[in-house]
Amino acid sequence: MPPPPSLIDMAAALISATLLLLPRAAHSFAPPTTSLCYGSKISQHHHLHQIKHKQSSYTTSLHLYNKFHEYAWEKLHYNDESSDVSTVPDNLKSNKSPVKGSDNNVVACIRSMSDFRNSDATSNSNVEALRLARSAFLETQTASSEAFESPMAIHVLNFVMFPQTQIRDASSGANVGLPIFGADIVSLPGNKHLVALDFQPVLPINNEDESSAKLFPEQYSHLETKLLAIHAKYQKESDDETEPFLAWGGDIPPQALRWFSPYALWTRLSDENAIQTVSTTVWDAYREYVDLYFELMNAVQTDLDDGKLEIGSSGEESNPVLSGQREYLEYRRINDPARPMLQRLYGKDWAEDLIDGVLFPTV
Repeated sequence: MPPPPSLIDMAAALISATLLLLPRAAHSFAPPTTSLCYGSKISQHHHLHQIKHKQSSYTTSLHLYNKFHEYAWEKLHYNDESSDVSTVPDNLKSNKSPVKGSDNNVVACIRSMSDFRNSDATSNSNVEALRLARSAFLETQTASSEAFESPMAIHVLNFVMFPQTQIRDASSGANVGLPIFGADIVSLPGNKHLVALDFQPVLPINNEDESSAKLFPEQYSHLETKLLAIHAKYQKESDDETEPFLAWGGDIPPQALRWFSPYALWTRLSDENAIQTVSTTVWDAYREYVDLYFELMNAVQTDLDDGKLEIGSSGEESNPVLSGQREYLEYRRINDPARPMLQRLYGKDWAEDLIDGVLFPTV
């Protein structure tokens, strides 16, 4: 019997089913010369220690996934207008593609940053716990740039944060393996919605037992206990008939388990209340996952500043954490289920430059 489909396989199948609804990019296609993304009003100060767990101003269902997108970037104090922060080439920052038979467009907004320090930071360290944060946000918009909410619309958020690969224990010299934060929230034509939130392991773990998974280094085990509780709060097991509300999205085959933790929140929604569930239950879960990841990164940053952790040489090829992130990036570059949709919407060259150079760049 063949293995059950992975999240990537299922996402690819849904995306493939939408391709006939999408326009094919013209051979002479060129991205716009000005940004199509919503202007950020976020402070330019972006030191990691200044991240606060605050209420987001994005509380309505208008712009379905924009509130998800902005919530995390607010915590990074990102500013769209600050050219010294963004690591995205100008030609990849935004794009749009017309929706067949309407005045709507599928708009892409791309963000990436790798410098999380404030210019007047008081930290004793010259490094940060985070290495890279980047997102791809696609939204079907009307001619007036409002989100078009419909069972036939495309709304996609892929948001990932990568920790530093060279962090090690100052006493033992042992490499410290920190998980990657990954969020995929996808709505596709046909009222099909996929949600995957996870602290993705870069080092192999025991994926069968939450109690012995040890995804976090021992000194942060109390935060892993919090993650276990958050996961249990939202993820319904296959035999649960009561709360929590988000049903398990299906089995993950062995070949894909390497990149998922026991705390992966994975669900598929397709009922008449799907968009409402995304805007409420998924929204709540997303914020709790994001907040906890920042809590972990702040704890790591404090230990770096206090000298309990240090940064090793960037040339350590024997570093298993560096190898793990490289393997993850290569896996995602090869298996990205959004590739056919991005190529169809925005052209092959733009899509490949985005995937290889921004979403999953070599480290």
